[in-house]
Amino acid sequence: MEWKGQGNTASHNSYRKAKLLKFFSTYDTTNDIFVFLRLVVAVQICSHSGQYGDLIPGLGEDYNLKDWCFQNVTLPREFTDHVMMTALATALEVPLRLERLYGGGSAEDNIYTGPGVVSVTLLYTGNHYDIIYPRAPPAESSSRQDSQRESPAG
Repeated sequence: MEWKGQGNTASHNSYRKAKLLKFFSTYDTTNDIFVFLRLVVAVQICSHSGQYGDLIPGLGEDYNLKDWCFQNVTLPREFTDHVMMTALATALEVPLRLERLYGGGSAEDNIYTGPGVVSVTLLYTGNHYDIIYPRAPPAESSSRQDSQRESPAG
């Protein structure tokens, strides 16, 4: 009899990956997730107006943060800017690194929030953000490293 967590973890991981890919491959599911994340951003920006208000040009008595969020944040299929990405990273306490496709920028362009090591890197292409996934090391080199750790030389 196997206990939960025992057994072939490689096949369990493959199964989980397949289920996640299937789950996130439908438009309805991903759209709901994006709607939720956009609402998180709008709440973060509106509830911390002192932090974000100065970063958004054109705000005034007739056009406030709430109006800006309704027109720029909560609408589906709108591009996300640096202010929104900062609000999302801050609200979720996820440290982000920003890379630019066409160079330029500086370390100040990076979005570092929350405790811990930056584990998510975004590529800014000039009009939107993409997630950059780290390349997995080749299986041969990782198995070689594992065998070196088990039997250190000398």
